Amino acid sequence: MPFLAVSGAHGWQSTLNNANGGIQISTSKLQQIVLTHNGTTVRLGGGVIQRQATQALYDLGKQAVTGLCECTSIIGPLMGGGHSALQGFYGYVADGLLSARVVLADGSAVTASATQHADLFWALKGAGHNFGVVTSFEIKAYDLPKTKWTIVNLVYTQDKLEDFVDALNDVDNEGDHDAALVLAGAIMRIPPIDPEHPVIAYQLSFLGTAAEVEPYVARFRQAGPLSVDFVENVPYKDYYIVTNNGYNQTACQIDQNISGYAVSLPNYNKTAMRRTFEIFSEFTADETFTSFWLLESYGSRGVKAVDYATSAIPNADRDLAVLTVPITWWNGSDAQTKAKADHYGKLIRSTLAEGADKTAENAHIYLNYAMGGESLQQVYGKEPLPKLMALKKKYDPANRFGFYVPIV
Repeated sequence: MPFLAVSGAHGWQSTLNNANGGIQISTSKLQQIVLTHNGTTVRLGGGVIQRQATQALYDLGKQAVTGLCECTSIIGPLMGGGHSALQGFYGYVADGLLSARVVLADGSAVTASATQHADLFWALKGAGHNFGVVTSFEIKAYDLPKTKWTIVNLVYTQDKLEDFVDALNDVDNEGDHDAALVLAGAIMRIPPIDPEHPVIAYQLSFLGTAAEVEPYVARFRQAGPLSVDFVENVPYKDYYIVTNNGYNQTACQIDQNISGYAVSLPNYNKTAMRRTFEIFSEFTADETFTSFWLLESYGSRGVKAVDYATSAIPNADRDLAVLTVPITWWNGSDAQTKAKADHYGKLIRSTLAEGADKTAENAHIYLNYAMGGESLQQVYGKEPLPKLMALKKKYDPANRFGFYVPIV
C-alpha cells in the first residue's frame, strides 16, 4: 500500500494525485524547536513548518537557513537542497544540516551525520525523500543581525520587458552579487494595471537600509518601472509576509489545480523571454487560468562556497543562479482544461530552455520543483546519480520511498 509522509504544504497536482488508495502519515505533532550547543545549532521536529521555526528562533534572537514560504516544512525543501533568503551568506538549507534521525524502509531508526551513516547523511542533502522519514534533525543557528530588511516593489508593463531583463541580468550577475540581496518576482495578470497583458511585479529584498539598496534599485529604475515602492525596517520574522509568502497568503492556498514547469538557467535570454511572454499572455487571456510565472534568483556566493562533494545537490543547482517556473493554476476538473494547462506549461519551459541553448529534455530541473516525467539526470545531476542509485539499493531496495521522482 502506498504511503506519503506530510508535514507542510506545496506539491504539484501531477504527483500528489497519484497517491490514491494509500496512507498519509502526518508528522505535524513532531514540533520540538530546541537550541543546542550554546545556541549555535537548533534541533527541529520533522513536522515543524517555516513559520513556526522563524518565529520561535526570532524570539530567541536567532535565525536559521530555512525555506522561502511560511507554510512549507523545513525538512521537505531541505531534502531537495532548499533555496533560502539567507543562502547568499550560508548556502542552501541542506548545507546547514548537521544530523538527522531517520526511519528507514525496514522500520529501523538511525542517526545520520558526518560520523554516523555518513553515506546516508550525504544522500539526505539533495535526495533525501528517497531514503526515509526524518523525525527530527539538527541544523546550524545564527545570531540575528541588528540590521533589518528593506523590500523594494517594482512594477513594469509589458513594453518594458526587454529593458527589465537587461537590468535583472546586470544586477543578478549570474548570482554573483551581494549576499544581502535577494531577487524574486513574477509575471502575472493584474487587470487594474493592464487589462490586456500580464505585468512584471518584481521585488528586491536587501538586508540593510533603503540607501544601501538604492544602487541596485537605480539600475532597475533605468528600465522604466511604472512604480517603485519601499517597505523599510522589516524584521526577519515578518520578511515572508512582506514578500507575499506568508502562511495565509496566495502561495499557501491548498486544494488547488496547480502544476509547475521549472527550468534552471544561467541568466535570462531577452529573445526567449519575449517569446515566452507572448505564450504566457495567450494562455492567461482565458480567465480559467489564473497562473503566474516566477522569476527567482537568491544569490550564489554562499552556495558556491560549500564543498560540492559534501552533498548530493547537483552541481547545476549551485552553478545556475536563475530559477524560473511558470505555475499553471486553473479552475475546473475536466481533462481538456488540465491538458491545455500542461501544453502551455511545457511550451513555456521548452522556450526558456532553448534560450539557454538547451532542450526541454536536457535542461536542469530543480528537484523540489520537479513534477514527474523529467529524466533522473535532469533532476539529480550527472555527478551524484551513480552513487545515489547504489545507496538506493542499500537503504531502500524495494523502493518503498518511491512516490516522488524515485531513484530507480
